[in-house]
Amino acid sequence: MNRARPVAVLVTHGVLGEELLRTASTILGVQSEVLTLSNTGLSADGLQDAIQRLVAGVPEEAPIVIITDLAAGSCGIASRHVGANGRVLRKITGVNLPMLLEFLHYRDTLPLDELLPRMEAKGKAGILLF
Repeated sequence: MNRARPVAVLVTHGVLGEELLRTASTILGVQSEVLTLSNTGLSADGLQDAIQRLVAGVPEEAPIVIITDLAAGSCGIASRHVGANGRVLRKITGVNLPMLLEFLHYRDTLPLDELLPRMEAKGKAGILLF
């Protein structure tokens, strides 16, 4: 089956998204089809508009996964208001390095309906209390 590669849109506070992507790239190699957006200097409406512009710039055949850091923060809230406009668009929050690595490693081999629960599980499994 030939399907378009999912595109990640990392929406985070400060430079978190850029740093997570940079770190993931040192582990897995340089990654394409990953966009980052910081909320720095953006109002709630401005952030929502910026996310919508990024989504609109992705080729229509490519599924999009918006990945945010905090569900109740400005990034998570703004992402929930972004419409799919008939596109395949999924959203997940609570990003950490294990979750992002799971997405990058399996996005070419798993359908989104299988990949997203794996990302959630990997993100949670990456949190341990010793």
